[in-house]
Amino acid sequence: MGVETGRTFATSINASFHNMTIVPEHWSMAEAATIINAYATLYYALIQRANLKQGESILIHSAAGGVGQAAINMCRHYGCDIYVTVGTVEKRRFLINEYNLPEARILNSRDILFKHQVMRLTEGRGVDIVLNSLAGEKLDISYQCVAKRGRIVEIGKYDMFHNRPVGMYDLLRDIQLIGVALDIVLMEDMEFFGQFAQWMHNNCANGCVKPINYTLFPATDADKAFRYMTTGKHIGKVVINIRDTEQPLIPAPSMTVSVKTFFDPNKSYIITGGLGGLGLELISWLQYYGARKFVVTSRGGLNTAYRKWMHARFRQVYERVKYFLSDWVVSTADGLTIGGARQLVSEAEGLAPIGGVFNLALVLNDSLLESQTCAKFRQSVDTKYRICANLDEITRRLDYRVDYFVVFSSVSCGKGNAGQSNYSYGNSMCERLCEGRRRDGHHGLAVQYGPVDDVGAYADAADHALTRMTTMRAQRVHSCFDVLDKLLAIKQPIVTSYKIVTQIKQSGSIKTRMVAELWRALGVDPDSTPDHITLGEIGLESIYAVEVQQEFQKQYNTHVTLNQIKSITIGMFKEYESGNITNIKKHLEAIKRARSVLLKQKFIMPSDKYTRLNALTTGHPVYFMPTILLNFSLIEELALKLNRPAIGLNWTREVSQLTTLKAVNKYYRNLLRHIEPTANYDVVGYLDSIILCTKLLRKGMANRAVILDTVTNWRFLEEQPTDASALEFMVNLIGDEWMPAAIRHRVVRQMRAESDVSAKIGVIVREVTEVTGSALVATDMDEIFRVMYARVRMLSEYGRATKLAKLKMSMAKGWAKMRSSKLTIIKPVLGDTTGEGVNDKSFVDLLLPESQFTITRRDDTRAVFTLRSLSVTRSAKQLFIVSRV
Repeated sequence: MGVETGRTFATSINASFHNMTIVPEHWSMAEAATIINAYATLYYALIQRANLKQGESILIHSAAGGVGQAAINMCRHYGCDIYVTVGTVEKRRFLINEYNLPEARILNSRDILFKHQVMRLTEGRGVDIVLNSLAGEKLDISYQCVAKRGRIVEIGKYDMFHNRPVGMYDLLRDIQLIGVALDIVLMEDMEFFGQFAQWMHNNCANGCVKPINYTLFPATDADKAFRYMTTGKHIGKVVINIRDTEQPLIPAPSMTVSVKTFFDPNKSYIITGGLGGLGLELISWLQYYGARKFVVTSRGGLNTAYRKWMHARFRQVYERVKYFLSDWVVSTADGLTIGGARQLVSEAEGLAPIGGVFNLALVLNDSLLESQTCAKFRQSVDTKYRICANLDEITRRLDYRVDYFVVFSSVSCGKGNAGQSNYSYGNSMCERLCEGRRRDGHHGLAVQYGPVDDVGAYADAADHALTRMTTMRAQRVHSCFDVLDKLLAIKQPIVTSYKIVTQIKQSGSIKTRMVAELWRALGVDPDSTPDHITLGEIGLESIYAVEVQQEFQKQYNTHVTLNQIKSITIGMFKEYESGNITNIKKHLEAIKRARSVLLKQKFIMPSDKYTRLNALTTGHPVYFMPTILLNFSLIEELALKLNRPAIGLNWTREVSQLTTLKAVNKYYRNLLRHIEPTANYDVVGYLDSIILCTKLLRKGMANRAVILDTVTNWRFLEEQPTDASALEFMVNLIGDEWMPAAIRHRVVRQMRAESDVSAKIGVIVREVTEVTGSALVATDMDEIFRVMYARVRMLSEYGRATKLAKLKMSMAKGWAKMRSSKLTIIKPVLGDTTGEGVNDKSFVDLLLPESQFTITRRDDTRAVFTLRSLSVTRSAKQLFIVSRV
């Protein structure tokens, strides 16, 4: 049993003997696994640092955990007066039954009342030691539980990592704050583990050190173990049983494992061409997996600042961590000659027996064969092959076999690449050599790597034709070494590693592990669950959302947020399960577009009565009526293109005090007279301001009017209005530009579940905020949505009071006058690109006399209308009809 700094979740590891000790006979392997981390922490924290004495009082936070249970065992052995905290009733009951602690001394760690209970139980004195793992306010309160001249031992690192300030006032009572970092101790103090092991063996039979309560999972359920730990319901330790306790002679267990390569720290490794970009990365990778001694060759030596820094960093790290002696020798031996190869091997054996040879040396002289010279061809071939052949010959003569003999070949050898016949030929000869080594019982591996875009010759090259002209793509350097980790364990002498463009599968019915696991975790039957329900509504937990997020990133190179994952519907996910990701991609793209549109909005109530939308002051102005969003961010680009002034009339808080559409129209007529007393206005209206525009025409106050009638379903105006119908109309009015259909439908369902208008509007605000995140300027978002709701209700009341019919009659009487005023109407036709008919009644249809209303259809996705010098081009996915009256 022992400890290591990492990579210990495995069937076997290469660990330092300094950090190992034998397992006591009366402990099982699972019991031993619960001991070291908890008791080593306490031995260092309480015995060595806090100097725990017989009979002292101690407060142990989170006492049902592994360290907490170990602390109870240790402090009982020392005869301490014990007080503990836990977070749940189940853990309180466990401590009473398992450790027979008095219930009055088991306090609650979920609030700060434990301070008063501790002070009452100790008659106002406090405790000598607090073993703390709590954070934030509970840490501050724990200071106040320490008696004068006491100690607080901090084993939780949350506040440390967040650099939280420490209150100094409590230190006036002569208390000590002791920070504990066991990982630092294990790395810096080579004697510590031996001292701990001696103390553990001395106390493993007297009750001071005994196994902690644990929950055991087999290796096949490792994922369930991690998920169980994330719930916070476990008591004590969570242990994964990699293999059963071995008897003296038991064959190796038969189980599926992931192959890992480790290098012997007591052997040396030769790397030719090791100071290039790929070679330096290889050294770091070999270090990570255990190698400590290197002999590196390079034509230039340590001739760059980066090479010198890497070499100095290597020495600095391993002078500080003294588990293994480490060295890195830069050799000047010329491997092109047999004498130079012999010198290179001799230098390596001077450090330690040779564990492996890695040949990365290369010289590129790219040109077509007809342009090659003999000297350049030979230089490229010899640099690759001659060095490899000489090292092969010398290492075969050793009285032991090297573990690894690896050649970094190239995919140009297996597949060809224009201008690299010399380099490919040299690699091909190296591959034949590796095949011969395998036949003779030696290790030999040639890896045909594709282009690597981080470091190396390809990254430095100007011509990337290999990736430009083929489906091959550049591989990341860490991916190269991840692959090499597996390849070193196989028996094939020649392998290929490169990245290719993969086409996303669009059909099929194979259920992936991830999708099946998601359905199981959600507890739903996808075949009986409505397709429009979103994953978030069902209750998708973050841990599964992260898995879906990572799967999309890995398989489709599509990054999505957790909120976006939760907005995907059951129907979309069922299509994804069968191999079709089209609708999910469309949904995610719609969210991106919505976010882009929303971020252009500023949800701030305007304070000025009107806003100048461009800098022009001469010419006949165009007046834009208030938009539904109370700002003109979507019109600003258009206004800048006009060659005359553009003025937007704002909906201010003063207008919000008005309760009828008639009063609103009167307000804006007066505002127009104030701005331009001569009348003869050019106006652009939308939604409720359409009525104002038509009245201005009827009264002869407007010269020209443009009506943006983009809402196709106005039946809402002819029905009895309710809060729910008004809000749903408002949400649908927003359209796909703000909310994709799946989110919009979810908002409607959530609003129907709320009882009052404020809560319903809160649903809309919350969804808009989730789509945009914290970057949205939304000072008055809630108020603006209330104004939108009020405008929709006023418009509904206006229509229900038959005022639309009266307006239509009055417009019919003044129709000739309006025709000369050049009324322009823009309206969408959904699902009809042929121009054969208009299927939906629009708001304008409710206003204009049908016998005198003409329509000009354009079978196009772009509609253009001209208003004197005003020119507008609108692009959309739906057909627009431009009508001139």
